[in-house]
Amino acid sequence: MDADINVTKADVEKARQQAQMRHQMASDSKGDYSSYLQKFNQEQNEHYYTVIPNIFQKLQDMEEKRIERVGVCMKTFADVDRQVLPIVGKCLDGMTTAAEAIEPKTVSLHTQVCKHTYTHMPYGMHYSLKQAVSCSPHRVSEGACQRNWGRSRMGVWTGWGVEIKATHP
Repeated sequence: MDADINVTKADVEKARQQAQMRHQMASDSKGDYSSYLQKFNQEQNEHYYTVIPNIFQKLQDMEEKRIERVGVCMKTFADVDRQVLPIVGKCLDGMTTAAEAIEPKTVSLHTQVCKHTYTHMPYGMHYSLKQAVSCSPHRVSEGACQRNWGRSRMGVWTGWGVEIKATHP
């Protein structure tokens, strides 16, 4: 505008005011930028040097408590296991003693007498067995070999407690 002769004083004043206004806006923008930059730097420092370390410290504290509780649980498990092992050992000793006391001949004889699968009843007899009878003179335990015996149609003893009247011509 300085080189233009036809410019009026009002135009110059208007241009000067616009320049001052732009200069003021630039100055305000620099101030705002500076304050936001300081605020951002402060928040960034707080984030990296205060917030994140606090989070990591809390995580470490939680992990330490978890590890401590796992240790307590393992110790409790070991103590309970130590208390139960003698009982388990006694059970295993009893099983071993019982296994060593088995007499195969006596047990097989007892099984044969108990099952009576090889015995036939004579034909032409009426019978009805309703009560449980002891099937062996060598009982292993009370009631171990008691059954209700019935007769099948083929004349063979069965152990199903069936009551059949046998008549054969």
